[in-house]
Amino acid sequence: MKRILTVALVFMMLFACAACDTEAAKPPRNPNPASDFEYEISDSGVSITKYIGTAADVIIPDSIENMPVSGIYMFAFHRSDIKSVDIPDTVIGIGNAAFYECKNLETVKFGANIIAIEEYAFYNCTSLKEAYLPKTLKMLKTKAFAGCTSLETVFIPASLTIKTIVWSMETFSGAAALKNIIFEDGVKTLGPYATFFNCVSLEKIIIPDSIERMGDPAFLGCINLKEIVFNGDAPEFNADSYGGDPFGMLPYASEESKSVKIYYHTDKKGWDTTPLRSRYTLIPIEE
Repeated sequence: MKRILTVALVFMMLFACAACDTEAAKPPRNPNPASDFEYEISDSGVSITKYIGTAADVIIPDSIENMPVSGIYMFAFHRSDIKSVDIPDTVIGIGNAAFYECKNLETVKFGANIIAIEEYAFYNCTSLKEAYLPKTLKMLKTKAFAGCTSLETVFIPASLTIKTIVWSMETFSGAAALKNIIFEDGVKTLGPYATFFNCVSLEKIIIPDSIERMGDPAFLGCINLKEIVFNGDAPEFNADSYGGDPFGMLPYASEESKSVKIYYHTDKKGWDTTPLRSRYTLIPIEE
């Protein structure tokens, strides 16, 4: 039986769609015709199962046959030649490998109510340059954006927390061009294992003051990372962090990268006792 969304996501759709009514009016969309898609209809809405159109720029309709388009099914667009996709606010879930190896895909406009992006959803989308994740996102699965070698900027919403099982292994692994990680104010957790594995273009990271905990080594293999700036208190770390190194960089790093510097504010707590002192050069920022 085909699986698109879990029961939990169907339940949360009711909450998400209610939020749509409170948003300011948006400019009208000019979606592709329903004939460009194969789809299934259920009580919870329409799920796109396959893109069969020829347009390179795709605007997914808000509704089909008077039912809201609520999901994008696994492999729905995989290996298609699309260049851009505009996902409506009615969508709450993007399925496994939905855009797998869409190598011409450059831009994605996420709908405002997406709750889940499943594993391999944008795997090997080698032309994708930005991923501004929606602020409603609760679940981001394994290798969702892995192999996106042109990805330069990622926006991480505060809605992603360990309590909602968000970060999975190697979510952005191999994003070799990634230089900018933007954290929404209020993000409390960073990690877990190898989230940004082998993002070799990362040179500097600014950790917001809201971060309270860092999971298993999120930056494993980021061998060119030179500066990490913490704006808040010293975070907690998992006791089993890779090789005793919370960032998991040093076992794979060059001698040059071992000189990474960590900056912290002297008016913040926990920096005298943080385990980071045993591995890195800590530099105070005088207030």
